[in-house]
Amino acid sequence: MGKIRGEIGGEITGTVGDVTITVWKGIKVAKRKRGPSTVPPSQAQLQQRQRFLLASAYAKEVGADRQKRTLYETLAKGQPTTWRALAIQDYLTPPIIVRVDVSEYTGKAGERIDVFVQDATCQRVKVTILDPTQGGANALGAIVEEGEAQRAVEGQDFHWLYRTTTNFPDAQPGKPFRLLIEAEDLPGNIVTHTVEGEL
Repeated sequence: MGKIRGEIGGEITGTVGDVTITVWKGIKVAKRKRGPSTVPPSQAQLQQRQRFLLASAYAKEVGADRQKRTLYETLAKGQPTTWRALAIQDYLTPPIIVRVDVSEYTGKAGERIDVFVQDATCQRVKVTILDPTQGGANALGAIVEEGEAQRAVEGQDFHWLYRTTTNFPDAQPGKPFRLLIEAEDLPGNIVTHTVEGEL
């Protein structure tokens, strides 16, 4: 591998003959052009290629949607990336439910449950409260209530707040409950997270 110093200027990259010029850790380097692989791709590699094709299609969709593109352009400002790269990354990266705070939940209506999600384009957080003592052995539990959480601060997608609307049946200290948290981002990635607790 030969390093390219001052003799090649500008932002030249690409392939010339059997030599490919790329940037590696901020340094321009030249390497032999890689030929086609003779090893058949694995199932995981095929799935990854398919995901990337879908992510590229999503980025194309974003480019045609002024509102979505503006969102990604805003996220890209001041960053060493582009709106298209962020859109592809967003498609390939589902939300992460970082934490669920149930410290103020005692089973009464009007109480708060806080959900923290790591995803710059989180669009929706749904909270379902279940009674695990009901519904049969193979069920998650009987649904006590469910609904959409709201952004704790308008315009941000990290902290979500859910206000309970129903009293938990036969609520008493120590009674178990179960939460099913669902988060969805702009590309449509959905993740679920289960929380076990006691009133």
